[in-house]
Amino acid sequence: MKIKPIKVSLLNQYVKKIIKSNSIFYNLYIEGEISNIRISKTGYTYFTLSDSESSVSCVCFYQDRTVIDGDKVIVNGELTVYEAKGTYQIVVKNIEKIGLGNIFKELEILKKRLEKQGLFEKNKEIPLLPSKIGVITSKSGAALQDILRTFNAVNGGFDVSIYNSLVQGDAAKRTIVEGISYFNNEKNVDVILLSRGGGSFKDLNVFNEVSIAEKIYMSKIPIVTGIGHDTDVTLADYVADVHCHTPTAAAEFVIRGYKNIGIQLEALYRQLVDKTNNELKQFEASINTYKFMLRSYNPDNCINRLINECDMLKNILETNMRIEFNNRNNELRLKYEKLISYDYRTQLNNGYSLVFDNQNNLINDKTMVENNQSINILFDKFSIEAKIIDIKEV
Repeated sequence: MKIKPIKVSLLNQYVKKIIKSNSIFYNLYIEGEISNIRISKTGYTYFTLSDSESSVSCVCFYQDRTVIDGDKVIVNGELTVYEAKGTYQIVVKNIEKIGLGNIFKELEILKKRLEKQGLFEKNKEIPLLPSKIGVITSKSGAALQDILRTFNAVNGGFDVSIYNSLVQGDAAKRTIVEGISYFNNEKNVDVILLSRGGGSFKDLNVFNEVSIAEKIYMSKIPIVTGIGHDTDVTLADYVADVHCHTPTAAAEFVIRGYKNIGIQLEALYRQLVDKTNNELKQFEASINTYKFMLRSYNPDNCINRLINECDMLKNILETNMRIEFNNRNNELRLKYEKLISYDYRTQLNNGYSLVFDNQNNLINDKTMVENNQSINILFDKFSIEAKIIDIKEV
């Protein structure tokens, strides 16, 4: 007889009822180490509780900021089934911190040892415009699609070579190391992008392997990592020349130069347009100035200006000559009148007379005459000959 199939949702509901029917799952106390802790937008706290062999998902329907990745805790809660995905999880009621987990303790010790050895010193420069990019990741993973989508968003004309590697599990360490060797020995690329998407601490733990960290450090080609999500940091990230929090962020960093080229070209174009317009305005202003200067130096304008100046000077000269002539004429008239007033004939006409000796010398001093001397007296219309009878002082 053929068994009738059931829906997935019915299976998950059945498993959930089985778990709920067992009272032991109502009040569990579980010891483990916290990893992959995150707080959602709704305020719920999600994390993974792990030991050396297994992990279980946990959720707190509240924000818990008292614990961090690596804390060793005892969780009190209820086991439930999340029907939508067919997974079971612990709904946490209370968390008791009991110290730092052994996994994170060992990882911290390893991190300090590698840092002391100088593996965290960044010494390779990432090219701004790589022409060849090598990518080490799983071809079946979502990380590769995110990377390629980011690359395709720009028209860079660069070549992309993909090395298909495992990114979790026991064999992942070997394939990642082989990928770095492949690009260093056989494929001439400008930069290597080592990446994988998000996952649990256990999923990402392969990137804490010392052999991978040492291989990244020894790489002649600069390496950029984009592993997991924002909160995930592995030893590979510390050793890499540039560490980005996600595969997309790492891809954007690798092609940052190509993205900026469009922005820079647009800015340069605007600068060129603005500068050209300014230059044209300056040339237009210069042309207008030269046109004005040409009009100023036009021969017709110069001749007309000189004619006007000559007319003005002529008027000034005529005015000054007229004034000078009148002044001279008045001065001559005054001198003429003064000269006339000094004419002896005028004086004679006014009743005066002139006295001469016999030699016609004008007598104007007592020493020139003596008694009984003959003299001539000249009047306006007649003269008299006389003799001096007596000389007296006046």
